[in-house]
Amino acid sequence: MAGVGTPIRRGLGGISMLKWSPTGDYFFASKFDGTFYLWETNTWTSEQWSSTSGFVKGATWDPDGRMILLAFSESSTLGSVHFASKPPSLDAHLLPVDLPEILSLTGSQGIEKIAWDNSGDRLAISFKGGDDMYRGLIAIYDTRRTPLISTSLIGFIRGPGDSPKPITFSFHGKFKQGPLLSVCWSSGFCCTYPLLFRSHMLP
Repeated sequence: MAGVGTPIRRGLGGISMLKWSPTGDYFFASKFDGTFYLWETNTWTSEQWSSTSGFVKGATWDPDGRMILLAFSESSTLGSVHFASKPPSLDAHLLPVDLPEILSLTGSQGIEKIAWDNSGDRLAISFKGGDDMYRGLIAIYDTRRTPLISTSLIGFIRGPGDSPKPITFSFHGKFKQGPLLSVCWSSGFCCTYPLLFRSHMLP
């Protein structure tokens, strides 16, 4: 199959991450120097953003492609970019999403990886370090997206084997019964966890 590519030349050297929005209206690109770009794919114009919290280590779009969650290399707080109007608008706002338990409960040194399920109900987060009880766990949060993102800690997942750490994890994209998280652990096990329990967040 042959096709015609669309060259993107502006500011994309030293890329650390690329993410399409689920609807294809937006394209996210981040660099190791802490800058990142949001592109709209109608005319391929972009807006540049910069971070004082390190470079983007994780990025995940919400199911509707209207906001993106970002994890930074030097922060235990997530950032959420909210679009103020419909595509192809690039009018957006970067707001903090606090996860106080990552520091106060686990004693970690920041966030490593994030994954958000396709329903927008569950957020999985791995973190650096932590005390003996929490080291190597994955934190699971309940999430709401209206009007802004809010989170509530549900609990933690511990892997099998000796001193396991999560290497990579992802939610099943088409599992109709609810959020289904698969994790590959440093101990050599790959496990799947159904997160089908009822939300406990207040309306």
